[in-house]
Amino acid sequence: MSETVRTGIIPIDIGAPEGILRNSFILISGDAGSGKSIVTYYIAKKFIEVKEPVIYLALDDDPFAITDSLKLLNIDLSLAAEGGLLRFIDGFSWRLGPMRRSHELVAKEVRTDDPQNIIKAVTDLVSEMNISGRGVLIMDSINELTFTLDIRGAVNFVKIVRALTSKARRILAFATLHTTTSDTVELKKSLEYLVDGVIDIGIDPNLQQLGIPVKQLMVKKMKGVPTTPVWIPYVIARDGIKLVDQQKLATLLKSRIKEAIGTITST
Repeated sequence: MSETVRTGIIPIDIGAPEGILRNSFILISGDAGSGKSIVTYYIAKKFIEVKEPVIYLALDDDPFAITDSLKLLNIDLSLAAEGGLLRFIDGFSWRLGPMRRSHELVAKEVRTDDPQNIIKAVTDLVSEMNISGRGVLIMDSINELTFTLDIRGAVNFVKIVRALTSKARRILAFATLHTTTSDTVELKKSLEYLVDGVIDIGIDPNLQQLGIPVKQLMVKKMKGVPTTPVWIPYVIARDGIKLVDQQKLATLLKSRIKEAIGTITST
């Protein structure tokens, strides 16, 4: 029987109520600023807490910024470091030149203009950490590859990483994608048939018009397990990702509608 795992993130666990197959490669997509990276931080936290290793391929930001964010989630990075539970592949700091700083949790350094070396770094680190049938790989974000690769090349990159990690080693993998341009929207369409799962994240457009930017998440696809593909509103709290308090939202919504009506009638 195939093993399933839970992320500990309530909206995802509602969307995939029986868990996610461990050998899955999952795309987390949405507009910039929708909260994709925060979701990956909480995924990393969950795996560290259950003593499973995390490989974080940092392409959008430097490891110092990411570890600062993880500390805010009350993750004991000293224990994670001592236990070998968190390692970074740094694909950001090469841009900094002489201003680059070394980080104790960085195991490999790569350049985003050398995709083959990124693949080698991932597979080498997986082997060095002896990860199989456990752990998680997080890639944040694959947008950086689009500056070097066309859509076909980016899809092939994901295809290779998926085969060498999720399929060959049964390592759960998540990759984020900012869908803010027509090219990245097309890339998402090309990836959806390939990956095992798709999680969409965004802001509720109707509530946003009323000045209430409520984040929402939908498990659009998850191969091999039941799904509930509906938009689930959530909030990011210090102690985790929580469902929106419907009563508080209804009260706020009534207040905003009353304000809007008052503005209309006074003009």
